[in-house]
Amino acid sequence: MTEEITYANLKFGNSYEMDNITESEDTKEKGPPASSHPQWPVVLILFALCLALLVTLVTITVLFLQIPKVYRTQLRDLNMTKNELQANFSNMLQAIGNQLCLEGEKKLKNNGQNCVLCPANWKWEGDDTCYYYSEEMKSLEQSQQFCSSQNSTLLLIKEAAKLELVKKKRRNAYWLGLTFRHDQGDWYWADNTALTEEQKTWIKDSNSFRPCAYFYKGVIYGTSSCENQYYCICEKPAIRLQRDNNHWQEDWFVRSK
Repeated sequence: MTEEITYANLKFGNSYEMDNITESEDTKEKGPPASSHPQWPVVLILFALCLALLVTLVTITVLFLQIPKVYRTQLRDLNMTKNELQANFSNMLQAIGNQLCLEGEKKLKNNGQNCVLCPANWKWEGDDTCYYYSEEMKSLEQSQQFCSSQNSTLLLIKEAAKLELVKKKRRNAYWLGLTFRHDQGDWYWADNTALTEEQKTWIKDSNSFRPCAYFYKGVIYGTSSCENQYYCICEKPAIRLQRDNNHWQEDWFVRSK
């Protein structure tokens, strides 16, 4: 009996030690679970990049959708401005036509349903041109600058009818928009057209060494120094108005030549 108890104790004791050894080895083999904290910075960076990309895409989309709207708004404003300007111009044209063409001086023979208008202090000589006769004598360059400031040019006598028209009106000497160009070896009008063979017969005493032309007592002279002092005649196209009479309206409009 004593031997059995001792054997049982020994066996129990050995079993306890074996369990401790086995548990200790299992614990060493498994060890603590690995920490996942080092992965969080990478996740946060990727999330931030995705968020920034999303915000950028949304912003671009909004801007892209707004561009056509801005253009449509600008186009609408431009159309409204154009319509307002057209209406104002039409109203002004009607007032000018009624006052100057229907209520103007009858002695001008420029009244009625068709009339020609020139600026103040400019003369209408019966053609499609308005003329300004200067009251001061100037050099050719000074005369050109003055006419240019009036949106006009020096007198261009390019038709025989115009030559006859002008020679009846004045007796003073006037500059013409006609000069000799040494580099091209010919006379040219101020609008850069060359003097024709017919027009050359109108010039008396042409002299390329005195290359500026003037008009005096119905004759064109090409013998003047450009520094001489003469009067000048400026010219510009006249405005022709015509009244449109029909059963619906009576409006003035600018008539083309």
